[in-house]
Amino acid sequence: MNTADRNELELKYLEIYAFADLAAGKEARSKKRTARQVIAVGARDWLDRWFFIYIWAGRETASDFKKRILDVQEMHRPRIFGLEANGMQVLYGALVREESKLRSGGRVKMIPVYQPTNVDKDFRIRTGLEPLIAQGRLFILPELTDAWIELRGFPTAQTKDIVDAMETCVRLAPKRPRKVAREAEREQYAEYLRGTRLAPHLIEKKLAEFAVGGE
Repeated sequence: MNTADRNELELKYLEIYAFADLAAGKEARSKKRTARQVIAVGARDWLDRWFFIYIWAGRETASDFKKRILDVQEMHRPRIFGLEANGMQVLYGALVREESKLRSGGRVKMIPVYQPTNVDKDFRIRTGLEPLIAQGRLFILPELTDAWIELRGFPTAQTKDIVDAMETCVRLAPKRPRKVAREAEREQYAEYLRGTRLAPHLIEKKLAEFAVGGE
């Protein structure tokens, strides 16, 4: 795990994805102290690194949580915003998606996410996040302390709803075929270099080095 520096993270070069676990989204379930609502927002760069830039976990009424989701949508404008849809959450999620369409004009793709019930949650989280951690591709803002606690304590930490939401957020991003991914990486890297106002000949040199590194 790595610390993400907000000052060095240029979001315009990244793909933003978000996921909300609606666990206690209905007042009827809010008394379950183990059930927290969670929102996780992650950004993927051209090197397939993930930067988690917003995480919230807590318990709110259905209306307050809906407002929070829509505010996060407005602030981060994710390519895909997933809402957990298992059980009765599907009804609440449908209401949120309908209001999302009205507020964003359909610019944000908000979709229901059905978590696999035949796969152990710990196994799903481990297989989804461990490769990112092992390869140094997972970054988290230092102030997101609850996320750090859950990741460092997984799987024996008292809660694991945040790491569960993070894994689902990563899973929302479409997999890139290697050739297509490499071309996309080069294009985004070139755009980034141009944004730094580096001299053209230095940009070409760096792109050439990038191409050699991918062979």
